[in-house]
Amino acid sequence: MMKLLKLEGDPRIYSPIILRREMFLEEFTTCNSSKCIDKILSAYGEASKEREIMLIEGTSTLSSGTFISCSVPHLASKLNAQILLISRFKNDHIIDEIFQARDYALRWNTPISGVIINRVPEGRIERAERIIKPFLEKNGIKVLGIVPEDVILGAITVREIHEAVGGNVLAGEEGMDKLVETVLVGAMTPESAMRYFQKAKNELVITGGDRTDIVFAALEAGARAVILTGNLYPSVKIFPRADDLAVPLILVPYDTYTTLRMVQGIVGKIRPDDQRRIDRVKRLITENTEWKQILLDNES
Repeated sequence: MMKLLKLEGDPRIYSPIILRREMFLEEFTTCNSSKCIDKILSAYGEASKEREIMLIEGTSTLSSGTFISCSVPHLASKLNAQILLISRFKNDHIIDEIFQARDYALRWNTPISGVIINRVPEGRIERAERIIKPFLEKNGIKVLGIVPEDVILGAITVREIHEAVGGNVLAGEEGMDKLVETVLVGAMTPESAMRYFQKAKNELVITGGDRTDIVFAALEAGARAVILTGNLYPSVKIFPRADDLAVPLILVPYDTYTTLRMVQGIVGKIRPDDQRRIDRVKRLITENTEWKQILLDNES
């Protein structure tokens, strides 16, 4: 991220506290929360030198960090910052989520300067503009953008997945540039698997390498690729079908859970050297948000 934003200096200035996914409780439950806040305030003071505007990335939820007194609203109040809420559109209940976020922030006397409704499916854009936006603004919440969902940004190629997990491509190599949008684990009967796979879209299936029945179901259901775990080979009879359909079969040494975690770690992420996706993000933000107004509203 520092490279992408062309930031210089010690990375600890920009990320003074890191909560590791697996060990954060062990590392922080015995710490003094005031020291955590002081560390963040000190880093902010250093990072903000000679800056006209500071954009502070928050956590995925407003309440994250509460256990060390570092929730988003609490930190915003300490930093004298407003909150720009980025809320993903799933259904009409997004309104409840936004109001709940506003009420939670107000407990710390921290205003929400506005909201950007993100990843709105194409078929729901009109509804978001016609119903949701006016309702929010009638209730005092400024809508500063409605960003449509971009399948390309949320997807990843089979080749990129292969680069991340390694392993050997046993068949279907012509399909390495297909896009994957969904990751599924195949650990059920073939009949259940077929129904499960058919409901998904552009899926990658992860299953034990000895589950030839699941691999066959995935191929027939239109999977984009199959990762075979445990260094276990399926029946060679499946290889010609995978070649015909251009569905890569990738053999890896890891167990299914480890493989799933590895894939989840890269799906939906944008690498600093992925200029194509970076340009798409810039275009989405430029065309669908009031970004100039956001900067003006928060200028020091």
